[in-house]
Amino acid sequence: MPRSIAGACRGASGAGGRDRRRAPCPHTPPQIQSAFMSSRHDLHAVAAWLAESAQPLLVTHRRPDGDALGALAAMSLMLSRGGVEPLPVLFDRFPRRYALLQPLARWHDWEAEREVLCGECDAVVVLDTCTLTQLEPIAPFLARAPRTLVIDHHATHDPIGTRPGDLRLLNESASATCLIVADLCRAMHTPLDAPLATALFVGLATDCGWFRFSNTDARTLRLAAELLEAGADPSGIHQALYEQEPRAKLRLVARLLERLELHADGRLAVMYLRPEDFAATGADDTMTEDLVNEAARLAGTEATLLITQEAGNVVRVNFRSKRNLDVSALARRFGGGGHARAAGARLMGAWDHVVPRVIAETIEAL
Repeated sequence: MPRSIAGACRGASGAGGRDRRRAPCPHTPPQIQSAFMSSRHDLHAVAAWLAESAQPLLVTHRRPDGDALGALAAMSLMLSRGGVEPLPVLFDRFPRRYALLQPLARWHDWEAEREVLCGECDAVVVLDTCTLTQLEPIAPFLARAPRTLVIDHHATHDPIGTRPGDLRLLNESASATCLIVADLCRAMHTPLDAPLATALFVGLATDCGWFRFSNTDARTLRLAAELLEAGADPSGIHQALYEQEPRAKLRLVARLLERLELHADGRLAVMYLRPEDFAATGADDTMTEDLVNEAARLAGTEATLLITQEAGNVVRVNFRSKRNLDVSALARRFGGGGHARAAGARLMGAWDHVVPRVIAETIEAL
């Protein structure tokens, strides 16, 4: 058993060699859900679960953000140092914004390597989502995967990781999934170094809006300080993420703001992106992260929508709110989910039908 994991497992598996596909720990609870923080018992149960895997598949949601990629990279680093061979997988191309994380793991392309990955993995670890609509490419395999672990901090939960032998570590009060992964790092006695601290800091800082969003709490800032002491460079990370934008991105932002609409006496700001916007600016879909926040700077706005037309009659909606509107509840009406202040959904239907409906229901909820 890997030394760093063994210390956290204390008898969860026997001594000596380890079969590649071992039976799950018999006493592993089906779900762990902490009210405030990941408890020592919870984390040791997860560490014991991970100790039973030799080649876990690590996955996250489509269009991964900083928390998703940071959690994948951090988990991959932790498991690799414990003698495990993780298989971190992306369903989309690696976002250029997060290029600093690319060297931290050996990333796999789900479409190109699906058959090999399904044959090699002996477990699946789902990070930063518990929603099937965000895991569409791998959803059929999840139903028959040997075992599944879910680590997430969102409020929306589908029945993923609920079979016998599966495990869920869900903590809605955590400001980022990377905060939960950092707790797991301690439980597995994995030393923090600069690469691991960088991966965790990217997830923590981006999901907290660089520590200005309402989910930033004292525990978040304490972890940030610990990551700085371990070698994370906030200035360098910020420059890599936000000060290297291509001109096409700025052209897209200009086009977006030019068509901004205000509804409900200015309380709702709505922005749109359609295929012709990407064609005209030379931008691509990976450049849309955080654009929903552009209109939030307007005085008087309480909620912001970014509505994007995708291929195949799909409309993607990003929801943000400043005050009392729970946009995760609003997103659930459309089959999505997320947090109270930030959520999303993907809807099937004609643009001219979907957009008025989303705007009308948002105004009604204000």
